[in-house]
Amino acid sequence: MAAYDELPSPPTDAELYGYFGPQRRWVMAVMFASCLFPAGATVALAITNPLLWPFGVVLILNTVMVGLSAVDGLRERRFTAAGHRLLRSAYKPETPPTVDVFLPTCGETLDVLANTYRHVAALEWDGPLGVLVLDETGREEVRELAERHGFAYSHRADPGAGKKAGNLNHGLSLSAAEYVTVFDADFCPRPDFLRHLMPYTADASVAIVQSPQVFDTARSMNWLQRTGAAAQEQFYRWLQPARDADDVAVCCGSNAVYRRAALDRIGGFVVRDHSEDLYTGLALYRLGLRTVYVPVAVAKGLSPDTLEAFLNQQYRWCLGNLELARPRALPSMGLPARGQIGFWAGIGGYLMGVVNIVAVPLPMLIVLAWQPDRISPVHLLPFLVPIWTWAVLLPLLHRSRTRLETLRASMLASFAHLVALRDLLRGRAAEWVPTGARRRANPLVRTAVAWIIGWTGTTLAAMWALLAYDVAVHGWERLWGAAVLIGVHTYLAAPVVAAAWGSLRRRGRARPEPAPNEGEGHAPQDQPVTEPFAVVGGPGMDRSARRDRDPRLGSAAALALRR
Repeated sequence: MAAYDELPSPPTDAELYGYFGPQRRWVMAVMFASCLFPAGATVALAITNPLLWPFGVVLILNTVMVGLSAVDGLRERRFTAAGHRLLRSAYKPETPPTVDVFLPTCGETLDVLANTYRHVAALEWDGPLGVLVLDETGREEVRELAERHGFAYSHRADPGAGKKAGNLNHGLSLSAAEYVTVFDADFCPRPDFLRHLMPYTADASVAIVQSPQVFDTARSMNWLQRTGAAAQEQFYRWLQPARDADDVAVCCGSNAVYRRAALDRIGGFVVRDHSEDLYTGLALYRLGLRTVYVPVAVAKGLSPDTLEAFLNQQYRWCLGNLELARPRALPSMGLPARGQIGFWAGIGGYLMGVVNIVAVPLPMLIVLAWQPDRISPVHLLPFLVPIWTWAVLLPLLHRSRTRLETLRASMLASFAHLVALRDLLRGRAAEWVPTGARRRANPLVRTAVAWIIGWTGTTLAAMWALLAYDVAVHGWERLWGAAVLIGVHTYLAAPVVAAAWGSLRRRGRARPEPAPNEGEGHAPQDQPVTEPFAVVGGPGMDRSARRDRDPRLGSAAALALRR
């Protein structure tokens, strides 16, 4: 298993309050306005060309979805840096609550785990603190790594059952702590992680305290890891704070503190094949318990650095959100009308992304093939506004390395969303592959790669071929604007096609791996989706027996070490 070239370190003091800076909510409005120019120009062109009428409709729908996202991100966040510092200083419980840290792992490489464990071992807390490694694979080397760091280790008897939620619920069965913190295998917390988040648990209505998931975006990273990481800033910097202001912040799983008593009320983490974090937060919301989002960067993780890992990640996220589109799914959870806007914006964004990867190349191909004499450099002008927004404005305002290339991540993600939509409609899902785990081909990757090469690669080549022919017939003066737009599209799409081609070649050279045994915790390939539209509680557990705690390691660690 190959090691990562660059492993994360916890956020620095300079990064800690980065998302507490000026909120600049107007950025969302500017992004919406920038879409109006090309949308209006294309709709105007489509009116006079029946072949383009369907694409005018697509652009109108895109504009509506971007507008919905803008509305979703316009609320002012409720927490400030000054208020956060004041809350921290005022939090002085007579008896600091007990906390257990859960570190679920499912095949991640040892260098990733060792890096995380080193930083988790440095966590500070005034009360009993335990750390429990929940290993789905049962690897002896992971047990040894955990023990070297003074952590408890557990490999459950039924690995894979209930997927990640089942593993976390197994951890709950070993723990008697009042609060649980979860870190995905690649996230490295600051030593003061708990000191920043635990003060918010003083409010009894708060069930989950969620912090942002931040990533490095260094120039030395490959474009996929860099752009995938940069794309997260919009959600954690603008959308989550606005949703938190409406009391509908999203639980994102890792980097969060969970109130154990709240989890007990819903039977533990919601058992699902994917998106257990999202649905756990929604199940708690239905009981009147809140998830609060604190925009303080207290842990940093790894963004997927391979096409396979990225597609799997995006597939899981999309499937979990699309399942909320069932009629009355959101209202049944008690979400207010405004609180539902963010979820519908997300659902619409996933669906429009799928439509866009198919539809976006077609207008240029149609005009080049049938009406090249109607093309003018003037048609380039409306597209310069969104290009300027992504190439100039957003890089100036974002803390991460956000560039025009960040749109590649959205383009690639849409192919995972296409497969997710197909699988949802037929009631079957691809297997789960965790970030940091070894590469394994699955139906999702094969299907997405086929679409990328077959559709994007073909349409890209066709654009250049038609442009070359039209230039030879009509001259360069009329068509140079079209060449610029095709060039921008190529800048974004060509690396995506190249990555897909590279994945195809690697699979062709690699020897087939044996199927994973049950201990690896992977779902069978093409496994049916269970309970696709319901919030389902975890297994019932007896919480009456309180275990003796080792004062150094905490309740979970003490119990597991005795076993």
